[in-house]
Amino acid sequence: MISLDHIAVWSDNLYRTTADLSRATGLGSADGGYFPGLGLGQKVLSLGGYVYIEVESIVEHRMITRRSPMALELERQTANGDCFAGLCLRSDDLDEIAAFARHHGIAPTEDIDGGKVRMVAAQGTAPSVHAPDFRNSWRLGKPNIYYVPDLTEHSSLLPCQPGTGDVRGTGVVSIEIGGTEADLRSWLGEVAEPADLGVEITYNGGPDGLYAVTFDSTDGPRTIRLDPITL
Repeated sequence: MISLDHIAVWSDNLYRTTADLSRATGLGSADGGYFPGLGLGQKVLSLGGYVYIEVESIVEHRMITRRSPMALELERQTANGDCFAGLCLRSDDLDEIAAFARHHGIAPTEDIDGGKVRMVAAQGTAPSVHAPDFRNSWRLGKPNIYYVPDLTEHSSLLPCQPGTGDVRGTGVVSIEIGGTEADLRSWLGEVAEPADLGVEITYNGGPDGLYAVTFDSTDGPRTIRLDPITL
């Protein structure tokens, strides 16, 4: 079954952006770990309902000095400030991931060396199977789908660090994306319908990408609005 899983926010300063989002929404944050192969660090803000925001920035300085592709891309995307980088769906069925990959004429991607190392020791390293990869989804302003067979260690469940915020998200209500419903339906193919994602979707007809997410919380509804990724 396809559903909304997480939203990526790119920043030039992981800590500043996380603090800004916490102050704006009241949400607490957790340390999500890092990606050794990409040089990215991650903070997590749970929106409830097994959906979270991942804030990412370069934390490995050698990636910057070596002008790695990820460092250059993140520098380009954040030149004018924080942005929504990725809208990420999930499925607990590898056949759905494979079907989605075939729809786009590619093979599923499995991150091994670039998998995420979580800061909770018991959770270890988390490789992921997904489709399409970054270049064929996020950089087009389109969602990709991750294989998530088990929600018991889902990043949205990480305990918030004390003092980062007392508000708790209780579920995403709606998102605003570019393009049209027909565009999204064509992108998803036969794997899912837009209505299957479980949230209200507003289409603004602009360039593809995510523009806003609205979620309920223990202190009422909140909306986060950022620029979409630059195509």
